[in-house]
Amino acid sequence: MAAERPVTTISTLTQTGRYSVMVAQPTAGQRDLLSVTRAITIPGDIESVGEAFHWMLRDSGYRLAADIVLSEEAKAMLELPLPAVHRRFEPMPLQTVMGLMIGPAFHLIQDPVHRLIAFERCADISAPNATGGTQ
Repeated sequence: MAAERPVTTISTLTQTGRYSVMVAQPTAGQRDLLSVTRAITIPGDIESVGEAFHWMLRDSGYRLAADIVLSEEAKAMLELPLPAVHRRFEPMPLQTVMGLMIGPAFHLIQDPVHRLIAFERCADISAPNATGGTQ
């Protein structure tokens, strides 16, 4: 059993108080910028989904991809009015909030090299089903 436990050496520990120490390591949010957990309240002057994305990403290190690489469908989604229910989120990862805002019609595409966010259309959810009928 002793072999299964992670070994913590004295050099990775940082004393934080007289009787307490902590492991010196980056947080999950420092490793993955979009996994930062935050409570988000979007200001009332922001009107579209795209404006909300720009506002949310402002301190994240990420930005939206240029319009020329976004599909027409993705551009149209970003121009939609921001629903009232998407103005306030309890603490959750930024990536989760963005996924809720784009809805089931799109996948969030993350480019960690250039720190860009783009969107890919999911399979058409209103298409006829496999038996040939409509939903």
